Amino acid sequence: MSASSDAPSLPQPPSEPTATAATSASPTLHPQQLSVPLPLSPHTTLHVQITPLQTSTMVFLTTTDPSSTSSLSALGSFVYSMPNRLQPSEPLSTPLYAVPGSIDFATRVAKILARRTGLPAYVGCSAVFGGSVIEEEMAAVRLAVEGVMGVLGEGKR
Repeated sequence: MSASSDAPSLPQPPSEPTATAATSASPTLHPQQLSVPLPLSPHTTLHVQITPLQTSTMVFLTTTDPSSTSSLSALGSFVYSMPNRLQPSEPLSTPLYAVPGSIDFATRVAKILARRTGLPAYVGCSAVFGGSVIEEEMAAVRLAVEGVMGVLGEGKR
C-alpha cells in the first residue's frame, strides 16, 4: 500500500529566529584603563577600567598601595544603576553583590555615571579606603567620574 497524498502533513519545526535590534547589538569591547594617584594619599593609586557599551557603561575600580601584595584581591561590590525617568536627578540603583567596605563607593559612582551619561551603569568596586578621611574618598569619586567621563567623551558618546 502506498502513502496517499491526502494524508495530513506533519508540522515543520520553526525556522531559526531572526535577529532583532536587541540581539544584533554588538558591544564595543575596547576597555580602557586609567591609573591615578589619590591626592591626599600619594602612595595609593586608583585604577579604573572603563568598557563603553552601546546601551550601558561598565566600570571596575580598585586601589593599590605599596603595602598591598601582588596576590589576587577580593571581588568587592557590584552595583547596577539606571537613569530615573520620573526624577532625573535621582538615578535608581541596586547592589548585585555587596561587600560592606566598598558598597557605598560603588553606589555613589554608579549613580553619578547613570545621571551624567543617561545610560545604565554597572560598577564593580574593590577599592579600599580603610583609615582614610571622607575627603579622600570624595576625591577618589571625583577622579573616577572625571576619568570615566573623559574616556566616554573621547568615544563621542
